[in-house]
Amino acid sequence: MRLIKRRFPNCKTTLGISNVSFGLPNAGREVLNSVFLHLNVEAGLDVPIVNTQKLVPYSQIPDADKKICLDLIDNLGDDPIAAFAEHFRDRQAVKSSAEDRLKLPIDERLPKNIVEGSKEGLLADLDELLKTRKPLDIINGPLMAGMDEVGRLFNRNDMIVAEVLQSAEVMKAAVAHLEPHMEKADASARGTLVLATVKGDVHDIGKSLVEIIFSNNGYKVVDLGIKVPSEILIEAYREHKASMIGLSGLLVKSAQQMVLTAEDFHRAEIQCPVLVGGAALSDTFTRTRIAPAYGAPVFYARDAMDGLDLANRIRDPRKLEALWAERQAKPVTPKPEAEAKPDVPAAKLKHAFPAPVPPDLKRHVLADFDLEEVASWINPLMLYGKHLGLSGAAKKKDAAKEKELKAAVEKMLDTVRRDGIMTPKAVYRFFPALSKGDELLLFRSANKEEALAGGGAQLAARFVFPRQKSDRGLCLSDYVRGADGEGMDYVGLFVTTCGEGVRARAEQLKQDGRYVESIVLQALAIECAEGLAELLHARLRAMWGFPDPAELTRAHVFQARYRGLRVSFGYPACPRLEDQTILFDALGATEALGVKLTEEYMMDPEASVSALVFHHPEARYFGIKDDDLKRFEEERFGAAVS
Repeated sequence: MRLIKRRFPNCKTTLGISNVSFGLPNAGREVLNSVFLHLNVEAGLDVPIVNTQKLVPYSQIPDADKKICLDLIDNLGDDPIAAFAEHFRDRQAVKSSAEDRLKLPIDERLPKNIVEGSKEGLLADLDELLKTRKPLDIINGPLMAGMDEVGRLFNRNDMIVAEVLQSAEVMKAAVAHLEPHMEKADASARGTLVLATVKGDVHDIGKSLVEIIFSNNGYKVVDLGIKVPSEILIEAYREHKASMIGLSGLLVKSAQQMVLTAEDFHRAEIQCPVLVGGAALSDTFTRTRIAPAYGAPVFYARDAMDGLDLANRIRDPRKLEALWAERQAKPVTPKPEAEAKPDVPAAKLKHAFPAPVPPDLKRHVLADFDLEEVASWINPLMLYGKHLGLSGAAKKKDAAKEKELKAAVEKMLDTVRRDGIMTPKAVYRFFPALSKGDELLLFRSANKEEALAGGGAQLAARFVFPRQKSDRGLCLSDYVRGADGEGMDYVGLFVTTCGEGVRARAEQLKQDGRYVESIVLQALAIECAEGLAELLHARLRAMWGFPDPAELTRAHVFQARYRGLRVSFGYPACPRLEDQTILFDALGATEALGVKLTEEYMMDPEASVSALVFHHPEARYFGIKDDDLKRFEEERFGAAVS
């Protein structure tokens, strides 16, 4: 398998797993097939053919059994077949899970349903319990015991996000079955969470996961959606008598917005605990910036399950007081004073080569992409690892779960293709370009003299970028020929989107209790937009006259090993999200694609990507220190950044 993948990296593979174990004891076959599947998936197998009901989960195989299987596969020892047969001769084959379930007491069967994400026998067991117990006692008893165990397993990295969602689906089905038997007064026992993505932020997938997890762990969740201003949050808090508020946001601006929202809460005299989460947040930022603005308990949650664990603890006023005191007492390590050093000289990149000329300077609006081709450009590490929680460790533990998750993604691709949502669309244009110091100037005319002499009439766009004050002294403008040099240069701009219809469909799936599908759809849309950006960038390189060499694999593309560079606003080298407006105006992106900018300059729908494209052979990603970014904002725009 490794040799095939090395020689033909884009070739898909399929393998009948059980062929390896014909003629061996049945109990041994179930173990050997699992080990063999695990090894092949690690080596790159795409589609295994196997009866998963006849597999022992890899994570449950004892080391001694794994060793004897590996000895057989690798033909180690004097007679590995005889040793294998002897080892498993008197072992009983794994019985079906249905048989195992029926042997358990009913108060153990229901938690097992939740943990395994299985609805097998669920409704019959619930009906049996209803004969002697109240619905709320069943929910708060064996069902919540199962969800609590799911939380423990997730925190130990023994479950992935998709498995947690499957457990939540079973919990929702159980509660839906019990609801007709409940009194109106039976409310969520654990409290009410008002939840929102903060003002200006359109990112929804993380918040959706929080809503699913909390609502299936005994909390009433009031989900206010995305781009929610403080006044709506305050109104919802009062209306629903919330016991806590949850704030979500992805980018640095969202973290800063949380500080402003916390100030509004303080003025409104709200005192309930606030949970915050998002990629740009940290525990230190929460304690030093958000909490002082609020003047009441604020807790940073790494993910949805960490947030649930915090919520379960702070429900008790004594535990809340103790945990908040502990967080406040936690020392903040002061940032060491950097030794003052003189700024390095600005970088001087060579442009001693003919500037590649694009085929035209027209705007192109594209809507004829094949979704299957777009999906082939998805970075699997981002889709399965970042969004769906399938890390390398999780793959090793359970190859069957990886297969199941990939099947869910393929099924969703078929669904969106059939239903005509998540349509891939893009707009791009090449612009004549020159640099002046830290400025990038885009022109309407490719005639340099005409462009420079025409003033504002010829200027299509102007960007100002920060420059490194250390390292190489780089600025993005360095990748473009200077106005005082020879000849005209060119830069590409584009926007891609795959978000059409996604948010509404994901919300409907969530309401229907199809949580895995809801999250898979949102993750797939986000990564399809990224995949479309990779595909379009590859086409631009070819149109520019330097197509990728045949030996450049997709893995190399994901590592940006091609010529040139594409950057998006929010990167350290071009940090100002405000500059999205310049790019959108230059491309007419909203009119072309229907993608809009929020008041905080984020793209809506979320599954959208914008980029500037440079062709210079030395163009690479680079970082700029926080202090240098602050200087840039203050000197160029008079804005103090904290």
